[in-house]
Amino acid sequence: MNQTNTRTSAKDLLNYGLLGWALGAVAVPIYIQVPYLYSRIYEVPSAWVGIILLLSRLLDALLDPAIGLWVDRRSGQGNRYALPLLLAVPLLLLGMAGVFFPLGNNPVEYAASLMISLIVVHLGYSFASIAYQAWGAELGHTDKERSTFVAVREGVGILGVVFAVSLALETNAGLIFTVFAIMLIVGMFLLLKFSPQPDQAARNAAQKTAQQPASALAQTFNNTQISAAKAIRKGFSDIVQPMRRRNFRKLMGVFLCNGLAAALPATLVPFYMRDRLGLGDADQWVLAVYFLMGAASTIFWVWLASKIGLARAWLLGMVISIPAFVVVIALGQGDLAGYLLVCVLTGFALGADLSLPAALVARLIEENGERGKTEGTYFGLWNWVNKFNLALAPSFALGTLQWFNYSADMATTDAYQNMGLLQQIASDPLIWVYALVPCALKLLAIVLLGRSGLASLNTTTPNTAIGSTA
Repeated sequence: MNQTNTRTSAKDLLNYGLLGWALGAVAVPIYIQVPYLYSRIYEVPSAWVGIILLLSRLLDALLDPAIGLWVDRRSGQGNRYALPLLLAVPLLLLGMAGVFFPLGNNPVEYAASLMISLIVVHLGYSFASIAYQAWGAELGHTDKERSTFVAVREGVGILGVVFAVSLALETNAGLIFTVFAIMLIVGMFLLLKFSPQPDQAARNAAQKTAQQPASALAQTFNNTQISAAKAIRKGFSDIVQPMRRRNFRKLMGVFLCNGLAAALPATLVPFYMRDRLGLGDADQWVLAVYFLMGAASTIFWVWLASKIGLARAWLLGMVISIPAFVVVIALGQGDLAGYLLVCVLTGFALGADLSLPAALVARLIEENGERGKTEGTYFGLWNWVNKFNLALAPSFALGTLQWFNYSADMATTDAYQNMGLLQQIASDPLIWVYALVPCALKLLAIVLLGRSGLASLNTTTPNTAIGSTA
């Protein structure tokens, strides 16, 4: 009992979770603020920005599973998460500096600078997030503990998001970057120095099974009779090993649809607020309400998950978000109060997305009998899907707006104002991509999760692995 209390003490949760502030200040502003900043301020064509975001994230995502496998194969070398976390620091600092302060004097040079900077910052984020998530997955022993560590990490991350999105990037880049750098260094120090360590018993058990693959890997390079092709096939087989688990494949499908449903409106929210609603920089506090509501609601979702299970609670969060998409369609110029309601509803549902899916991955790792062995590999694939969503969303969203010749003043023209609501919906590509397509994806995610069988998982710690490889 003492061990459990220590593991979940407020001090330990803070030491583990504070790094989330800096990572939150990296991820969300890039796919919320960067598309608007570069397409409107630096005058890079929106389709170019979409392609740059797509290519940089796809290049980075290809490395995520390999990074996860590398982290797992470092078992037996002290804290296997320390090195990737330390490697992330210079990459994140250099990459974010390049994103905030691009080099160049014309759109082509700005576009090239953005591409290089994004590749660097995404690589640093991969090292940090995979190791960070895998570390947290080893700390919890019950659904409540798992979701608590995730909720603290993501909740603190929301504070970083709120700080970044509450300030206009084009006028406050120096302040945002300075505070980000300080929080990154402080959070990394607390994590590595004072955070709870993964269970030694689980680590010792993992080392027994990890020694054999490590020995086999050494023999691969030392034995000339084993070809490089076989070593590559072995590495690839280890990387995709979690995909052999039916429960993880089903969860990945749900996460793909639900993540894309969130990434599309996140990409277009500055366009929607300014072009559709006529809101300006002074109204950025509305986004802060959304993210703060998400952070605050994690307390409710952690409690609910402990009562009805992780999957059922996540399903309820998806259902709650659907009405908000309907409200978005009917809003127009000056509807700040209506949009505030949307932010409250979707922010409350965001708490489920923040605290439950990653905890569910940790639960499946234990269900599959792989605790202390393959957390890095699982979260490497998990991050790959997340980055695929973030890569596809801006390319699809910005490309669609340019394809249909969308203009910033479309919603303010007399012709548009004289249309009925259905005509406006049919003629406005922003509404389609910001609200209707995400609504359809969210409904698909609900169906997939409901049919996955994951909701049947109980809330107690299992004694046997049930993950089928069929």
